[in-house]
Amino acid sequence: MSSRTKCHYPDESFYTAIENMTLPDLEIFIAALCEDIAVNREKIDASLSHRKYLLDNMFECTLENVERLFCMANLVKNRLTMLHEKGNQLYRQMRQVWSEGKNPPFNDFYVKISLKPSFNDEETSILHLDDDGSGSDYVKMAEILDDFYYETYDHGNLILDEQIDYDEDKNEERFKFLDCDDNGIIDDWGEPWFFDKFPGLRELPIAWEFHNLLFHSNYAIQDIIRMNDVWSEATVCWQHIAGQKEEPICEKKV
Repeated sequence: MSSRTKCHYPDESFYTAIENMTLPDLEIFIAALCEDIAVNREKIDASLSHRKYLLDNMFECTLENVERLFCMANLVKNRLTMLHEKGNQLYRQMRQVWSEGKNPPFNDFYVKISLKPSFNDEETSILHLDDDGSGSDYVKMAEILDDFYYETYDHGNLILDEQIDYDEDKNEERFKFLDCDDNGIIDDWGEPWFFDKFPGLRELPIAWEFHNLLFHSNYAIQDIIRMNDVWSEATVCWQHIAGQKEEPICEKKV
């Protein structure tokens, strides 16, 4: 097994060490680990998780913080609506192409959508808010988090049902929001413990993909409110597999 596929799980002494670090020292340590993400993946994940824990415990529901978090939650929901519409349009168009026999030599296709935070540069990707006293280097950590999720978690895609594969028997396949309940509410994926901790966020619209970012990633709330770039992508992939038996025999030229 190559070093790129081995899992190097931290032992108890590792967790003890990072728990005793200050936030700035922890971030310096994370940056050093990220020099080889493939080898240090589990240690980076644990360290980023602890950083998130420290920052989330420092988060305050100031007017600006709440406003920024609401902006991000709505941005994610609006971009998802756009992606669903475009993804469904592409799937209908490709099925039409298929039904008209315009697909040779391909024998399959799928449509995929993705939504992810993106770090492009310091000037455009991160909002420079007032110093919150946490000691975090938010710009550097935004770059690290972007690299880490790109390398380890499907390029950081937040969408769970991200792909529709062609199926001739399923005409109604489509991208849609994950409903939270029978009423079809799409942005009620909050957690009771979260609202107990932050009562000022009880009305926060949390679609599943924002739930994924907020609760199942290593982005702290402070990282999320500083995001300024969210990358949306809808793609079509035509597929064909062939072997030598399908190709005409080529005579060797002398």
